[in-house]
Amino acid sequence: MGVATATAIVGAGVSAYTAIDEAKKKKAAAKALQNLEQPELNNSAENLQVSTLGSDLQREEQARLASTQTEALKESGTRGVIGGSGRVEANNQRVGREIGAGLDEQQKDIDKLKAQDDINLRNVKETRHNANVSALSSQYNAAAQAQNQAIGNVISSTGTAINAYQNSQKPTTTENYYDNGFEAENIKYKPITYNPKD
Repeated sequence: MGVATATAIVGAGVSAYTAIDEAKKKKAAAKALQNLEQPELNNSAENLQVSTLGSDLQREEQARLASTQTEALKESGTRGVIGGSGRVEANNQRVGREIGAGLDEQQKDIDKLKAQDDINLRNVKETRHNANVSALSSQYNAAAQAQNQAIGNVISSTGTAINAYQNSQKPTTTENYYDNGFEAENIKYKPITYNPKD
């Protein structure tokens, strides 16, 4: 076996090993892509609650004010009670509406924060997921390309080994001198002819 044949066989072996190794990498990337999970992210506004401290204080203050006004109306007699009780009640209702509006406004702000954070979380999840898919797809494609190249190298090296072996089995003549791996330097060949008259 000649040097060219041995070199080609070693090249084929290395290429076969590379093809097998790249197939393993491709399989691992495909499995990682299949098992890819979304990270769990929580809404930062999820546990926000409407603050009732201010509304509770307003209700207490209104109750005290209504009690004081009612006592004053009682002291002014029946006419004062009949004429003033409507105003006291209207004032109680106005304060109740203001408190309800304030609480509703707080709830709207919380809902808006939750909705905005849900949008942000969705964008973050999609961006991370797409980046992970892209990275794993790149690994898979690189391994597939390297595997295909290694398989091509196996085929090429095998063909080279076969040709080198076949050429090494031919006797060396002037026609196949270079095919057998020999090099001639400064050698000029001239055809030998036989002339019986000489």
